[in-house]
Amino acid sequence: MLAAALVPLTAQIPVWSLEQCIKYALENNCDVLLGRIGQQKCRQRLIQSKLELLPTLHFNANQYYNWGRSVDMQELVIVRNRLTRQTSASVGASVSVFEGFARINTIAMNRALDKAAAEAGRQTEFEVKADIAASYLGNVLARITRERLRESYDNVQLQRERIESAVALGAVSKSDLLELEAKGADILSQMAAALGQENENMQRLKALLGCNGVFLTDTSSAACGGTGPLCPQIDPALTPPMVKAALSEAEAASFALKAAKGALLPTLSLSAGYGTYYSDASEAGFREQMNGNRNPSVALSLSVPLFDAGKRLTAVARSKCELQESEIKLRQAREKAARYAEDLLEQGNLLCSQCSICREKCRMCRERLSQETARYEEGAITTSQWIDAREALSQSECELAQFVCKYLFHLKIMEYYEDECRR
Repeated sequence: MLAAALVPLTAQIPVWSLEQCIKYALENNCDVLLGRIGQQKCRQRLIQSKLELLPTLHFNANQYYNWGRSVDMQELVIVRNRLTRQTSASVGASVSVFEGFARINTIAMNRALDKAAAEAGRQTEFEVKADIAASYLGNVLARITRERLRESYDNVQLQRERIESAVALGAVSKSDLLELEAKGADILSQMAAALGQENENMQRLKALLGCNGVFLTDTSSAACGGTGPLCPQIDPALTPPMVKAALSEAEAASFALKAAKGALLPTLSLSAGYGTYYSDASEAGFREQMNGNRNPSVALSLSVPLFDAGKRLTAVARSKCELQESEIKLRQAREKAARYAEDLLEQGNLLCSQCSICREKCRMCRERLSQETARYEEGAITTSQWIDAREALSQSECELAQFVCKYLFHLKIMEYYEDECRR
């Protein structure tokens, strides 16, 4: 009963490959979606800064009411307590001629931040892919272990039935039966632990995918054939997204400093307008006044900053600190990327060596089982000893499947890494 409870029902449950999981995550993972929204915000900020270079056009319409003293334009005398009304309208345009190149540097800064956001998004996608591969691998390994333990338990139960018959006939002692029962109980305990690991990794995988549905991982990815003793390689010329993002952020900080320094310089702007007005203080009609009071204007304005309580100087000092901070983060990103690439290579080479060692171990265990089977048939060894030899072969084959699976998934992570570096 306990052994049956450790075998979950899998009928009609869809099986998702690693590629299917990654495709689903790229469409539903919250971190990936937030990264894309961040890219859109940076792109809109860049567009907005470019639009700041264009002239501004505005239309103004005003209606004034004044009660009190006013001038009678016909008699040229001051009239008290009189309500006068004035209507005016104007169209104007203005453009910045020079502002210390602050806007140009702001555009360059936003362009660099846009690149940084894109690279940060690629880094997030790679990290999500790597985490999905790790959780997927953990689930697959737990299922392989549980299936192998299930086979071992069935073998123990089969031998237990034979030993029970032998004990009933008095051919063997009851101690052999007790030893098999203890081995079976130990295997059931290991199966329970493997099932717990399988469920834990599946929950982690679903969290990464943003999925609440029920599905199974594909254990065929742990096939032992075709791996070969090839050691993985990484092109040293590749630049990972995290370093590209840090480079763009440092570039953006440099342009931000230039923009802050440009704000210390005088600004020059050009404006033009065309307006007219009507007032009931005059006896002329509305149309006559609107035609006679037309007022075109052109202005060239120069603004020289003299005192602003140190606001612009503080902005320059802050930009310098941000530039220094971005340069330190760039160095950290390069060091981290170098360590990560080195760890990928070392782990890949280690898994490659472990696969070769496990293949040799499987060969030796297979030869030992062949010899122990011949001796068992001759009655030279006990059933327990023969089961131990068979269990050793099963264990070595399970270890080989696990290391091959880890090696294949590690190659996948390296492939994702190189793909993101080349994008």
